[in-house]
Amino acid sequence: MRSIISILFLFFACGIWSQGNLQFNQALYLSANADNTTQWTVPAGKVWKIEAVGIYSSTLTVYFNGATSFIYAGAYSNSSPSAYYRNADASPIWLPGGSVLGQSCGCGANRWFSILEFNIVP
Repeated sequence: MRSIISILFLFFACGIWSQGNLQFNQALYLSANADNTTQWTVPAGKVWKIEAVGIYSSTLTVYFNGATSFIYAGAYSNSSPSAYYRNADASPIWLPGGSVLGQSCGCGANRWFSILEFNIVP
């Protein structure tokens, strides 16, 4: 009897901590190319996985929910015509629904985010 109660307790405890499964939805390419502070919001019920960041200039400031998260300056590739800065070996960044991804660069250069979007399935 004691083991049955323990098993039931573990079953219900695991259900409490569960947040749902992730199901791939789409690949996103978000970009900006003017001297602005473009922002994107992760839709409710979705999760974004930022795979890569790039810029055709020296630095890019990236914001999460209005706070500076990091200043990005990747490895320079001097290939013509597209000499993008990017960091291929950086770890991915996960953003939950409702998060705001922002960026700014006073350079006017093209910058982009490569993102995988997932649905949260209960």
